[in-house]
Amino acid sequence: MLDRFISRFGKEEIAVLHSKLSIGERHDEWNKIKEGKSKIIIGARSAIFAPVENLGIIIIDEEHDSSYKSESNPKYDAKQVAKYIAKENKCPLLLGSATPDLTTFPFWCRV
Repeated sequence: MLDRFISRFGKEEIAVLHSKLSIGERHDEWNKIKEGKSKIIIGARSAIFAPVENLGIIIIDEEHDSSYKSESNPKYDAKQVAKYIAKENKCPLLLGSATPDLTTFPFWCRV
């Protein structure tokens, strides 16, 4: 998936955040986001906390996956955090899945 985004938008437009990055790489990506150099952020659960300004949309792929809930401290549910951030930034939240989580259904009924 990352290769598709890079081929379409270019490496300079994209920041990537995940646990396999070294501390230095994570720092560089975080600064790239904070300085507004990246228009697209792709990442794991913790990427929801990236310092994005002028947020346009939040997309959570495979939203049914239980890995969006943190097992270690601090415990959080990235989907719940995303809902809050989307509401605060008045931007759309897209939850994608071929097999949607049943607990998400009430959320869609309110739309």
